[in-house]
Amino acid sequence: MQSSEVTGGRKHLPPGPRPWPLIGNVGALRGVLPFLEHQWRTYGDIFQVRVGPQRLLVIAGPDLIQQVLVTQRQKYVKGHTYDGIRTIAGDSVLTLNGERWKERRAMEQPAFHRQSLEKLAAIMVETGARFFDGLAQRVGVTGRELDVHPQMVRLTLDVVINTLFGRGTLEGGQISYRALEEALELVSVSANGVQLPAWVPTPHNLKYQRTLRELNTNVYQIIRVARERETEGTLLSMLLAVRDEQGQPLSDRALRDEVITMVLAGHETTALTLTWFFVLLEHHPEVLARLRDEVDQVLAGREPSFADLSKLTYVRQVVDEVLRLRPPAPMVARDAEVEDELGGFDVAPGQSVVPFIWAVHRHPEHWPDPLHFNPERFNPAANKARHQGSYVPFSLGPRSCIGNSFALFEAVILLSQLVSRFDLAIGDCSGVKAVAIGSTRPSRPVRVRLSPRRRK
Repeated sequence: MQSSEVTGGRKHLPPGPRPWPLIGNVGALRGVLPFLEHQWRTYGDIFQVRVGPQRLLVIAGPDLIQQVLVTQRQKYVKGHTYDGIRTIAGDSVLTLNGERWKERRAMEQPAFHRQSLEKLAAIMVETGARFFDGLAQRVGVTGRELDVHPQMVRLTLDVVINTLFGRGTLEGGQISYRALEEALELVSVSANGVQLPAWVPTPHNLKYQRTLRELNTNVYQIIRVARERETEGTLLSMLLAVRDEQGQPLSDRALRDEVITMVLAGHETTALTLTWFFVLLEHHPEVLARLRDEVDQVLAGREPSFADLSKLTYVRQVVDEVLRLRPPAPMVARDAEVEDELGGFDVAPGQSVVPFIWAVHRHPEHWPDPLHFNPERFNPAANKARHQGSYVPFSLGPRSCIGNSFALFEAVILLSQLVSRFDLAIGDCSGVKAVAIGSTRPSRPVRVRLSPRRRK
């Protein structure tokens, strides 16, 4: 154990594991979730770890997370820890800071207002129905066992491409859907892993650079086609329509950065939520039964609509509980710009602070029996009583994910369509572990037998 340093009655460093010379705790961080969770349970809601010479301050208490992301947010920025994402997403609403971020966020916010989301929900429903109907044909009348994660990735990629571009724009740009899908997957994997520096000519880096160039070419071509067409109801058309305070539209470079950010974040978040739904459902047939009862009662065999979302309350509770136990981003990061104090410890300028979302979602003071899958935690009464900083699947405060409502609506719609069409026989998921750096991915295939639903 590494003890705290105290000078003049003030604590400068929180406790943490003893680092190795030069490399710090890098070896242990290869299994980042179990390593950090163990340190949290050992040292409490604030501790430090070392990555080489860099000291990371990890926080897991709701009050501490709320301080960094909300009440004292002006002291913290998205600093060098986001440089890897910036190589892909550029200067987007995800990576910008200060006044540039405020201006970009204000420009894009109308695209995620209720009226806009209602139009996007209709595209989600149409895309989900087409995908699941095609999947039903593939599994046939007797059913078929599949690894569901790639299926959910393809489904949510369909959704984000249709809501963002519209089918006509994609076809008009003469862009290979398969090439776009493969490029996004490679870029996504690179964003979520630790790779050698880009200048090192490894086979992965060479392929990554080539693929990123291809992706840029495709996105710029889509933007050009969209500028020439009269398009309505897609996210890209809404971005094309926004203007800054001087009446200027987004440049092609800014549009490129926002499009790639939305595609990467938009499809992976919901794909992972749906995948983890199968894993967490394995030993809870009562949850599936209640889901189906609500879907049958509300929809009566038809496809969901935007108006149905407020009625599918238990479906939403299931989605929220999946997001609690398997948050898409298990941690975020901020860099202190000025001095601060967290939990009795000094924070120096330049210090990296890591709100550990995975841990706060399991905090025993806020979640009774925290490892148990129980959607009832999110009934209306429980929601009102919850600490704001204890449930943050899309971060918290002004910098929470701009597309959080989009992702939640999408998950409720697709989950409703799924359970209304299929019977599920979930394989042994005991060996499926959460592996995470950027996002919380399954460690192995998630095997599920899908067959046409037999109704009573």
